[in-house]
Amino acid sequence: MRYQLKVPSSYRSLLRGCLMIIIIIFVIESLIINTVLLYYIWSAIAILSDFSTSGRTLIDTLATYKTFQNIVFSGKDQGFRKFIDNTIGRLYIENDITAYCMSDELYKEKRIEHLPVTISRIGFDVSSSGEVMAILRQMQSQKSKPWARLVVDIGANDGLMSSNSFNFIQMGWSAILVEPQNSQLDLARRNHIGLTNQHQDQRVQYVQAVISDHDGQERLYLSPDIVAMESRVVSNELLNDHSIITVTSLSVKTFALKYKVPKYFGILSIDTEGMDAKILHQWIQLGYRPMYIVVEYLHQKEQDMTTSLLMEEGYSYLMKKGYNFIFQYNIDLMQGDET
Repeated sequence: MRYQLKVPSSYRSLLRGCLMIIIIIFVIESLIINTVLLYYIWSAIAILSDFSTSGRTLIDTLATYKTFQNIVFSGKDQGFRKFIDNTIGRLYIENDITAYCMSDELYKEKRIEHLPVTISRIGFDVSSSGEVMAILRQMQSQKSKPWARLVVDIGANDGLMSSNSFNFIQMGWSAILVEPQNSQLDLARRNHIGLTNQHQDQRVQYVQAVISDHDGQERLYLSPDIVAMESRVVSNELLNDHSIITVTSLSVKTFALKYKVPKYFGILSIDTEGMDAKILHQWIQLGYRPMYIVVEYLHQKEQDMTTSLLMEEGYSYLMKKGYNFIFQYNIDLMQGDET
């Protein structure tokens, strides 16, 4: 005998209603997803069209869009730092240090059973055009490293994006970051949380000022570009512009004495939108000899004059990375100099 399950008509109606609701929700979600996809496809097409016809670089083209500006701003406010920490910052390399142990008396005497393992962090070069990696390679080729582990970063911005100091701070170096915009300096402090007290000798200082040829006050023009957030000393005709701020101005002599910069230190990075050569000349004329100099030249005349000066004072030209020129000091000239 065959039995047939009879479903009440009220249940059938309820099932049909639920099925219709599911179908309607699925259709609505599909429409929303497709609409969003089409919007981003059209936006991408518009950006590519703008890029191909404007003659600007892709980054400059993207920088004109509010969405991209918001993304970059969020990134500058610890977003990029958190992204690095949660991607590359989570990778480790296990290095077995057999060579060390084989030279250790305990291992030779078989008084330890297992070889210790070191864990190293994988870093990511955040500099604009690979300046950090270029300098690290040169440092590796040096038999001795007699300089102070200090980087002086003039024009530090947020201390992360295109920074020539972030990676060295991450490696435990001391640093002096000079930036006239307080908002960017605050971002730098936040981007360096957890990196500035790795050992008792590390000291990272943040200086809101401009470095120039005099002490006092300087008027500065702030760029409205939220991506670059650059600033520069202004001429008289712009003094009434609403984008002008007044900041402390320090000569190199005053700055170096105040922050106890040693004669020989690791890296001097200068990015001051036009004042680079004048600032660098002060450092050299005052007798300071950073081992590596990273400087941007805006004019050929400045480049020729400064390169000649550096060559006379024991520097050699290493390479150009992006807009930056990198010079290296001859450490043999340090021998016998105890000043």
